[in-house]
Amino acid sequence: MPLAVWAMVIGAFAMGADEFIVAGVVREIATSLDVTIAAVGHFESAYALGVAVGAPLFAALGTRFPRRSVLLATTGVFLAGNLLSALGPGYGVIMSGRVVSAMAHGAFLGIAAVYAAELVDPDRKGRAVATVFTGLTASTVLGAPIGAAVGQALGWRFTFWTLVLFGGLALIGLLAFLPPAHHGPPQHDDGHHGTGHGHGTDDALEHTHGAAVDTDGLDAHALAHLGGGGHGPSMREQVVALRRPAVWAALLTTLLGYGGVFTSYVYIAPQYTEVTGFSSGWITPLLLLFGAGLFVGNHLGGRLADRRLMPTVLGTVAGLAVVLFAMTWLIESAVTAVIGTFVFGVAAFSVVAPLQLRVMNAAGHAPDVASAANISAFTLGSALGIYLGGAAIDGGLGLASVNWVGGLISATGLAVAVLSWLLIDRRRPRIPRAHHH
Repeated sequence: MPLAVWAMVIGAFAMGADEFIVAGVVREIATSLDVTIAAVGHFESAYALGVAVGAPLFAALGTRFPRRSVLLATTGVFLAGNLLSALGPGYGVIMSGRVVSAMAHGAFLGIAAVYAAELVDPDRKGRAVATVFTGLTASTVLGAPIGAAVGQALGWRFTFWTLVLFGGLALIGLLAFLPPAHHGPPQHDDGHHGTGHGHGTDDALEHTHGAAVDTDGLDAHALAHLGGGGHGPSMREQVVALRRPAVWAALLTTLLGYGGVFTSYVYIAPQYTEVTGFSSGWITPLLLLFGAGLFVGNHLGGRLADRRLMPTVLGTVAGLAVVLFAMTWLIESAVTAVIGTFVFGVAAFSVVAPLQLRVMNAAGHAPDVASAANISAFTLGSALGIYLGGAAIDGGLGLASVNWVGGLISATGLAVAVLSWLLIDRRRPRIPRAHHH
């Protein structure tokens, strides 16, 4: 792989870690800034909202500027945001830093995947994309544990400095190794998509249609961030597909079904120390265990979704709701908290592939915009859940209450899924789905 692709891997790791990293140092930040735990939780709400706003914004910019420029710009924005958070004297500045760094998140991953495919020979495109997303997969498992370990050893500001370090390495690598004026190797369209534009150009992202990215072998989390691979029919057809009731039902299922995950997760470290009674030294290994659960759940959900999609959507969302309700009690004893942490991780990411595939299926042959909208649904659901979890803590319901609040949110998502399945899915004719390698 070209060295530029490895710089993208570091960038993908940094962006992915930023999504989870605050969870390990919530109590430390709250104490230092003299704010409530719920107020620190809102750093993650703000991050989720920043992702939802930033992805379409940078996608629009990407149609006007060379891919290289947009990739460097998103890395620079990420770096600037985390510098703000690391140096911020007070709550407001740190919050601004979270929003700024988040805006680069989705766009960087989508553009990096397309660009990596252009930097290699046609027969290695799939491997290049998969290599970029190994950074994201690694961050899912390691992001929060690294943040917690660094935060406890050196102080919570160094958690943000860790992100500055990885972001800086990515930026230096991209500046050094990206071709100065990129005219990638000749693109050989394989006929799957029928899009003949954008090949080898360096002056337009063109919604990434011309890149013919091979998404085979990518896990569900990677596909969710990629937004469906960015190839397909015209923008008009994509927007028409977005108007279908089945698509909106699927998006609402994602927003609520997944929304319960971060409601509990963002506040999990203070639950370990104050409800379970673990010493702070246990937080890093427990977050590592949760990350291992995410990894297992991601693959499990993908496997099951490929076999029978709708039963998997209903089963995984129901499973997540049950696990969240159970965590209210499991968190109270050390042994059950350890078991519950791993099971929660599995349940949290087993829903990602089914929810992503359902939206793409509902959109039929034009899944790109619907798939990108689903990324916003994941992040907006997280923001809503974190806010409601924080409100429960501030309302005096206790730290462990975030689990049953999350359970209620995911259970509402399950109700939406069941109703839409009965009223919409079973009554509509099957729409052919886009062929994604």
